[in-house]
Amino acid sequence: MLKAVSLAATYDGELLFSGFDLVLGDGDRIGVVGPNGAGKTTLLRVLAGELRPAGGAVTYGPGTRVGYVPQQMPDPDGTVGAFLAGGLGELATVTAELRVLEARLAGDEAGFETPPAGGADLLAEFGRVQERWTALEGWTAETRLAEVRQRLDIAGLPDDLPLASVSGGEQARLLLARALLSEPDLLLLDEPTNHLDAEGAAWLQEWLRAFPGGVLVVSHDRAFLDATVGRVVELDGIHDEPQDFPGGGFSANRTEKQRRWERLLLDFEAQEKDRRRWEADIERTKQQARGVETMSGLGVAAPHLKRVAQLVARKAKVRERRLRRRMESTAWVARPQARPPLTLAFPADEAEAGEVVLKLRGLSVRFGDRVLLDDVDLDVRRGDRILVTGRNGAGKTTLLRALAEVGGDEVAVLPQTSDGLRSDATVMEFFRSRVPVYVDDAERLLAGHQFGPDQWEVRTRSLSAGELRRLVLAVLVNGPARVLVLDEPTNFLDFDALEVVEEALRRFRGTLVAVTHDRYFADAVGFGRRWHVAAGGVSSS
Repeated sequence: MLKAVSLAATYDGELLFSGFDLVLGDGDRIGVVGPNGAGKTTLLRVLAGELRPAGGAVTYGPGTRVGYVPQQMPDPDGTVGAFLAGGLGELATVTAELRVLEARLAGDEAGFETPPAGGADLLAEFGRVQERWTALEGWTAETRLAEVRQRLDIAGLPDDLPLASVSGGEQARLLLARALLSEPDLLLLDEPTNHLDAEGAAWLQEWLRAFPGGVLVVSHDRAFLDATVGRVVELDGIHDEPQDFPGGGFSANRTEKQRRWERLLLDFEAQEKDRRRWEADIERTKQQARGVETMSGLGVAAPHLKRVAQLVARKAKVRERRLRRRMESTAWVARPQARPPLTLAFPADEAEAGEVVLKLRGLSVRFGDRVLLDDVDLDVRRGDRILVTGRNGAGKTTLLRALAEVGGDEVAVLPQTSDGLRSDATVMEFFRSRVPVYVDDAERLLAGHQFGPDQWEVRTRSLSAGELRRLVLAVLVNGPARVLVLDEPTNFLDFDALEVVEEALRRFRGTLVAVTHDRYFADAVGFGRRWHVAAGGVSSS
């Protein structure tokens, strides 16, 4: 259904990847992984036809319909009903035209008490539009909309509800629903489990198993990758060409990647040993040549020794040229490279454990007719590690916002999305405006968070979602707050960043309240208490 040949992509003139080859057919399940900023989202947009590649070509099978699900809502303006209707494509436009023509023929259009003049032309236009509506099976539209909304658990969202008012999880479901309404033959999914609760992620896994078409998914959700894909392609930010790992999901990818690394390291060490042997042999040959020349200078068998010296010197030069060519050849193994590690260091919290640091009393939040939280009383004590769970739309993010408000400057918040964080400010300006340190210290801290000198002057609006989240984490962990409130902290982070963040939070001795759907993260960090948000209340265990 889809074939990519020698694809290449650039960003601001810098090569992201090249030589990307892919064939995607019915039943294929391929995961794309890699560090933030390596070009994964760019790859999906090229495959979806939204961007032109810098090289190579993408072709589709005859009649193939492609459903592309981006990371975030492209335009938060509008309503739920209008956004979903857009997924019907041409049918939505034709249906709207048909309704206008029906109203005009009935004389109901504003300003008309009777059908307007030119009725014959209007009837002809109505017939043409109705014929196209019939060809598109327009009578199925309402049923399709209702079925998709029911399956994705968004049937309760009113059509006139503004998109800006729905939760992150509900937005994720709306994006998927819009793509499914086009009845695609293949799906291109960009971080589809971001913001989904555990039930939503489990449902998506089951649905994808039954989906007959091909699926290409960009994801950092380790459990999701293990459950859904049979092949992993990595854009690692080191090699220009993608690294292919057939035969499994996340766990298989990590195992095979480690095995390849160890084999490459052995090859490199053997090569270095061989290089040192060559260099020693060349040096001995040179010394032999110099010795022959010395003897020749003393008048000992001069003609014969001079020829020998010339032959030996020539042999040494030949070996030097061979070694140089070998080192310059593409077969010469370069020292295995790795991305710099993400380093996080939390200062210790020296205050007395058990002290109440956050207190909520009688918290009630309503949104229209929906009751999110009803008369909730909660205490957070110093040293608590609280995991917040609940369905999408239950009020988890609302609860975290309330905690942040009562905590004030004592609380550092990692929001669920990057809304409002993109601007013309550079990475350095963004960091120093929130962490008051000298430039030298800022450079050192940013480098520890994988922001090298080439990124210090990059504007935040140009960062990928994962890079921006990593920057916010850098601000959060280097600030003075000893109470962390994290809303879906694993969203958009790559595997390397995830592992280090988990280790840092496991060692963190302050107070931690986190919403996450990532089972790997929750198990790795360790939580002593759990709040479950449901039906307007919060149960504690």
